[in-house]
Amino acid sequence: MIDPSLAGLAGACCVAVGLRGVVLMRSASAIERRELQAEIDDDSRRRGPVRRIVDLLGAQLGPLLLARIGERGRAGISRRIDLAGRPGGLNIERYAELKAALLALAVAVAVLFLLAGSWLISLCMLGLGWIGVDIWLRRTGRHRQERLERDLPDFVDILSITVRAGTGYRAALERVSSSLSGPPAEEIRLTLRQMDLGATRREAFEGLRKRNDSRTLDIFVGAQLQAEELGVPLADALANIAADTRRAAAQDARRRAQRAVPRVTLIATSLLLPATLLLIVAGMFIGSGISFSHLIG
Repeated sequence: MIDPSLAGLAGACCVAVGLRGVVLMRSASAIERRELQAEIDDDSRRRGPVRRIVDLLGAQLGPLLLARIGERGRAGISRRIDLAGRPGGLNIERYAELKAALLALAVAVAVLFLLAGSWLISLCMLGLGWIGVDIWLRRTGRHRQERLERDLPDFVDILSITVRAGTGYRAALERVSSSLSGPPAEEIRLTLRQMDLGATRREAFEGLRKRNDSRTLDIFVGAQLQAEELGVPLADALANIAADTRRAAAQDARRRAQRAVPRVTLIATSLLLPATLLLIVAGMFIGSGISFSHLIG
């Protein structure tokens, strides 16, 4: 006869083995655990101590700052974010978090400088903490719009060639935007996603025009919508749009060159000319071999 205690022990062992097997079946493998740990380590390396402090302060202070921004202020911030291309998935909530965190850090540093007696540096740190994010956002938006003006003619040229090859306009937009990089391709991909979500072509391209401040893009959208209304073949319309954008880009380049001439002249006058005179006078003094020690005792 089997001992009941041994039978119970054997049953408990079977249940334990079964539970262990279920756990092993549902848990990640060693390779998956290593990959997951590597992802966690990479994320921790990307998020340094300063980034973690900024995220912590932003999560605590960002909603308070956002609640004090009016409707006009939010509209202006959203406009600047759109012009900058939403860098890093930036939205108005993240903007408020970054600005609040930077201001809190600036206040802490300003207090340290104030205790050291440097009130001027404290004021500068407070000003930088308040307008630092805005300066970065405006600079990013200006550079992105300049690149959009520069890259859009090439994008329209490739789009025109693709449509002339027999590809449908929607498919041509998807193919060209997926094969290229830069602001034009990013904006077209966003426009196509809006169309996938139910927006009409006119609404999507009008949104594209409003998100940016590019004269060349405005010409592209306007000519395209006009060609769609009048029934002009898109291949011919795109060829004309490409020529117009090339002409507008050339005119803009000439305007930038004309504006650069006074700046170059100012730099040459204020920096190069005094430096050249200083070198000439110093060379004459060294080459003369005259000692002026008696003048200074």
